[in-house]
Amino acid sequence: MIRDFNADEANNLALGRVGSEYINDTASHTGNFHAITIVSDAVFTTLTDSTRTGNSIGTDVFIAGLTIFGKFTEIQLASGKVIAYKEK
Repeated sequence: MIRDFNADEANNLALGRVGSEYINDTASHTGNFHAITIVSDAVFTTLTDSTRTGNSIGTDVFIAGLTIFGKFTEIQLASGKVIAYKEK
């Protein structure tokens, strides 16, 4: 289910004002995240996104500088560094 945000909430999300989590390890990180920016080339072990359909990301490499959007509830890296932006 996609949640509607009012203008203030949407601006806060877009600007990262709700908070973020820097991830540079292989532990599982859970929460409600709406965007992930790749700091250094990253491979995910687990990337749970309730809005994503299609093929598994497998061992795809996400390049530094890329930002992906979704409704992420679990992030686990095999390698790399990311910033996960909190939804609330």
